[in-house]
Amino acid sequence: MKLYGKSGLKQRLDGITAKGRLSHAVLFSGHSGIGKKTLARYTAELFLCENGACGSCPTCRNIENDTHPDVIFVKKQCDGKYAIDLFREVMSSTVIRPNNGDVKVYVFEDCDTMRPEHQNALLKLIEEPADYLRFVFTCENTSVIPETVLSRVTEFEVPETPVKDCEQALLDCGVDKSKARELSEMFAGNIGKCKAVLEGGDEAALIETARKAAEALGAKDGFTLAAALSDAKKRTDFSRVMEYLSRMIRDALAVKSGCEAEFFGKKESKRIADSFSEEEILNMLDAAFELAKNEIYNLNLALSQAYFVSRVLGG
Repeated sequence: MKLYGKSGLKQRLDGITAKGRLSHAVLFSGHSGIGKKTLARYTAELFLCENGACGSCPTCRNIENDTHPDVIFVKKQCDGKYAIDLFREVMSSTVIRPNNGDVKVYVFEDCDTMRPEHQNALLKLIEEPADYLRFVFTCENTSVIPETVLSRVTEFEVPETPVKDCEQALLDCGVDKSKARELSEMFAGNIGKCKAVLEGGDEAALIETARKAAEALGAKDGFTLAAALSDAKKRTDFSRVMEYLSRMIRDALAVKSGCEAEFFGKKESKRIADSFSEEEILNMLDAAFELAKNEIYNLNLALSQAYFVSRVLGG
């Protein structure tokens, strides 16, 4: 299994495993798309592979293909929450011994979104686990995880992937070189977000919303701008849209200075540059940066959208 840009962390994991000191409960923390899930699979290989995560044996191949019966990924529902019934079912299944060997691995994704009762149940499980149980957790924000849980896991902070390594990862997936370079630079080496765009998922939809907003902004069309921003129904989505829009606005500033636009929406960025002064573009960039923090400050979504339209188009 290739761990792009994670050679240092891989060496640590390999070294700990070779000494027989890999904890029964491991936590990987870091931004979304940074590679936590891939590292969870690699750790499962370390737990189960007789040759130290060789990547070529049936055990490793099954883990990489998500078909190993003793590696269970516990996922949230589409609403971003853990289902109570599923959680109970998973907890009950821990009493069943492994199918193919001596170890059974449970991977809990985004454990920082769990309810307190779920985290308390996990605490009891990892405090006194059966000898065949191993756990891998992933999260973005460790501050919301109880200290009682954190003290019983070994945490590894996942490092950012260098742009060059991200580009290579996309090339290895068959992505065109120019597209791979553009995406890698756009997302600062975040492989997960690059792939999300290529797969046409939510991230691609958010970028398209930002492009519509940028087009309306360049046309000084407040109504269409408000309509475009209203497509972001959640605070997290709105924050992402504002991040993407801010990149297009920065490109507009670059065009204004005689440089080339780099982000998606080059046409929209040029139109913004043609329609506004440098001071006005700086003002809208400042507003976009401010509202990109909407998710953190829990601002009212409709008011945030109205505030941006009013500020950048002067009422």
